Amino acid sequence: MKRISILACLAIAGLTSCKKFLDTKPTDFYSTDNYYNTEAQLQQALNGVYGDLMRPELYAQVMGFNFVSTTDEVMSNRTTDGDARGLRYNYDASLVYVSSIWRYAYVGINNINTLLDNINKPAMDENRRNIIKGQALFLRGFLYFILTSNYGDVPVVLKTPAISDVNIPQAKQADVYAQIEKDMKEAETLLKDYTVTQAKFNDVVTLTAVQAMLARVYLYWAGYPQNNTAKYQDVITYTDKVINSGLHALNPDYRQIFINLAQDRYDVKENIWELGSLGAAAGVVNKSGNDIGNFVGIQSALTANDTSSYNSAAWVWVTKKLFDAYEVDPANTATPNKSSLDIRRDWNCANYIYSGTSPRVKTARTNPWQMCAGKFRREYVPQSIRNTNGTGGTYNINWPMIRYSDVLLMRAEAENFVNGPGNAYTYINQVRRRAYGIMNGNVVKSITITNPGSGYTTAPTVTITGGGGSGATANAVITSNAVSGIYLSSPGALTPGSYYSSAPVVVIGTFWAPGITYTAGMQITNGGNLYTVTTAGTSTNTPPTHTSGASSAGVTGAVFTYAGKAATATAAITVGNESDLTPGLDKAGFLQAIKDERMRELCFEALRKADLIRWGNFVADMQNFAVWATANGAGVTATGNPNGLQGIRNIMQRHVLLPKPTYELNLNRLLTQNEGW
Repeated sequence: MKRISILACLAIAGLTSCKKFLDTKPTDFYSTDNYYNTEAQLQQALNGVYGDLMRPELYAQVMGFNFVSTTDEVMSNRTTDGDARGLRYNYDASLVYVSSIWRYAYVGINNINTLLDNINKPAMDENRRNIIKGQALFLRGFLYFILTSNYGDVPVVLKTPAISDVNIPQAKQADVYAQIEKDMKEAETLLKDYTVTQAKFNDVVTLTAVQAMLARVYLYWAGYPQNNTAKYQDVITYTDKVINSGLHALNPDYRQIFINLAQDRYDVKENIWELGSLGAAAGVVNKSGNDIGNFVGIQSALTANDTSSYNSAAWVWVTKKLFDAYEVDPANTATPNKSSLDIRRDWNCANYIYSGTSPRVKTARTNPWQMCAGKFRREYVPQSIRNTNGTGGTYNINWPMIRYSDVLLMRAEAENFVNGPGNAYTYINQVRRRAYGIMNGNVVKSITITNPGSGYTTAPTVTITGGGGSGATANAVITSNAVSGIYLSSPGALTPGSYYSSAPVVVIGTFWAPGITYTAGMQITNGGNLYTVTTAGTSTNTPPTHTSGASSAGVTGAVFTYAGKAATATAAITVGNESDLTPGLDKAGFLQAIKDERMRELCFEALRKADLIRWGNFVADMQNFAVWATANGAGVTATGNPNGLQGIRNIMQRHVLLPKPTYELNLNRLLTQNEGW
C-alpha cells in the first residue's frame, strides 16, 4: 500500500523540478496546494482517471484478454507465451499482469480520493461540481468493483493515505460491495440530470451508465460467492430505470455495433458506457492505441502493398461449443457448416483469416476450433489509421463496457429468479429478435436448392434480388460438380427500406449477356444450361443454346462449351417469430437459456468467466467442458486447439479469484493471500 501512495503522489505531482533547492514551498510543480483551484483543474484530474482505464494494464489489454481468454466460449491458442500472459491458468502471484490490475485500480482510487478531498476548493457552478463529483464517486465504486471481482477481500481506502499508512486491513467482500453501492448511489443522485442526451457522448459516465453498472454490481452480489439473492430485486429495479428512461435501444444490426466502435462512431443507444481510446470525446485523455481487435481478433499481417491490411495476432480461437450454440437451418445443405439465421454466429466466429504478406490472401476457416474471435474487426478501422505505407496506426477502438442488450438479459435473469420465467421472455426475446435480424421487419430466412445442376468447376455466384428488400447475400457450395448447398451469409441489410415483404428471386451463376468479354474458364448460364468458356472472346447477339459440344466463335463470339444443367434455388423469408425462445420453460430451463444467450450475445466482452463464477459452478463447468471438448476434437493437433484445451484442464478452485500480488503482500502485512495461492 505504500507503493500505491507514492504512485498516487507521482501521478498528481507531474513536474518535479524546483527553482531553488532550499525553497520550502515549490511553485513549479503540482501539489494539492497549487492545484484543484479551478473547474478546469478538477475536470483535468477526472479525465486522467478516465484515460487510465484504457491503460494496457487495464482495459486496453489485460482486463479484456489475459485472464478471461480461456473459457467455454474462447480459448488461447498459445503455448508457453500463453503461460507468461496468464492465458493457460499457470500463473502465480508474482506474474506482472496479476499485479497490474491491482496497481492501477488503486492508483485510480487514490487519485479520485484526492480529487474528492478537494472537490469544494474552487468557486464554480454547483451543477458542474456535482457532475464531476458524481462521476468521480462512480469511478471509485467501479474500480473497487474491479478489485473485489478479481481479488475478493481488498482494502477499502476512502481518503488519500499518508506515507506511513502502509498496513491497511482488507475488507470483507460484502463490505466492499456495500461501499460500491454507496458510492454509485450517491453518484446516481448527483448525476440525476446528466444523461447521455446532455453529455452527447457515451465515454463519460452518465445517469443510465451508473444505473446499468449498479445492476451488474447487484447481479454479481446476488451470485457466488456472496449469494445475497435479495439483490436480484435490486437488479430488477435498476435495469427498469435504464429501460424506462427511453434513452437506450438495441441497434437493429448486431454487426454494426462493432463496426461503429472500429470507426469511432458513437452509438449512444446501444452502448450505454464505452471506455474511450484515441479519438474519444473532447477532454478525455487519449491513449496511443490499444490491443482491442489484436489478440482477440481476426488474423492478419500488415503489409505496405496492401492498404486494406491490418495487424492482428489472433492469439485466441473460438470454441465449437460457442459455434454450435447458434441455431442453424436444419434443412440447409451447405457443407461443412449449415447456415445460421442468427447473425451473431458468423460475425463472432470468423470463418476466414488473412495469411501471407505479399500478397495477403483471404483464407477460409471452416473448423470452429480454429476460427478467430471476430467481434472486434480491425479491418473496419479507417485505412489512414490501420495502414499508412505498411506502418500500423493507433487502433483506437473503444471498449464497450456495458451495452443495452446486457441490461435486457440481466433483467430477464433477475425476473426469472424472483418471479419465474413468465414475464422474463419479454426481455430475452428482444435480444433474440435483434440477433436474427427481424427487429424491424422480415429478412431472407433460407435458400433451398431446387435443381443442383451439373458441370460446375468452381462455385458459382449467388445473387438475391427483389422481394421488396435488399442486402441478402449467399455463397454456393459445390460437390461432385453440382451445387450441393447455399450458405446464407447475410439475411439482409437491416436498414430502413431493406426488409423483405415477399420471397426474393435467387439467381445461381452469371447469366449470358451480349457484348461481354468472356475469358477462358468462366462459366455462364443461359436457358437453364451451363456453359464453360473454352475460347476467350466478346459475345455477339446470338446466345448459346446448344445442349452438347461447343459453339462457333464466328456465331457466338467466345466459344461456349456445354457443361451441364444450371442450378436453381428458391428463397423463403421470415414470418417474425423465428427467434422466439422455446415457450413454457421452467426456472431452471430458463436460466440455462439465459446462460447460453449471454454467451451468444456477449462473447469476448470479458464477461463469460465472471458469469460462470457467479453462477456458482465455474470449476465443475470447465471440467465438464474439458471432457466435452476432448470428445469433440479440441485436442487434435491438426484440427483442434490442444493448447487451449490444456489451459482448461489446468483450472482449479483457486482460479475463481486472482492471487493477491506478491509485492503488495510484502508491503502490507495485513493482507491475506487468497485460498489456494
